Amino acid sequence: MEDQIKALVDPIYRSKVLAARQMSVGERLATGIELFESALGLMRAGIRAQFPELAPHEVEALLSKRLKRLKQVHEHGLYQKTKP
Repeated sequence: MEDQIKALVDPIYRSKVLAARQMSVGERLATGIELFESALGLMRAGIRAQFPELAPHEVEALLSKRLKRLKQVHEHGLYQKTKP
């Protein structure tokens, strides 16, 4: 099953890499910002689903707290990239 998934994923990944290589630095930067903003939207939606009673400013405060925690985890190297 894992081999079948890999066979499907590899061409998709390759096409994305090739497309990214064709982008200018500015286009790549804009794409990165769009991805980050999308991730923030998903995080906000998750917070609202978990805590539907929170006011918008409370959602933003919790989002900020979670982002700070993610930064701490990254800076301390608690998560390591896996080797293929």
